[in-house]
Amino acid sequence: MLQARCAEQRASIAREVANIEGRFARIDRAVTAARGMLLHPVVIVGGIVALLTIRRSRGMRLIGRVYLLTRAVRRLVRTARLFQGLVLKPSPVRAEPMGGEPS
Repeated sequence: MLQARCAEQRASIAREVANIEGRFARIDRAVTAARGMLLHPVVIVGGIVALLTIRRSRGMRLIGRVYLLTRAVRRLVRTARLFQGLVLKPSPVRAEPMGGEPS
């Protein structure tokens, strides 16, 4: 009985693993294709030419400003989260009067 249940569980796990492998196989093929396209010499040269062209125009200044703005927003969000963590939460334990006086 125990061996049959173990065999059933092994078969179930094998089916799940095969399903997951199938899903990842599609992702692996997409990543391989993207990597192949991005490492193609024409794409690399086109990217370098685009960067050199943008650098000489106002576009590079715009990209720099957007970058600084996103960094500032990230810092602001991080600071807000820090302050949320510092807000005192009420203690679940009832406070006792100071000085040892009974209430």
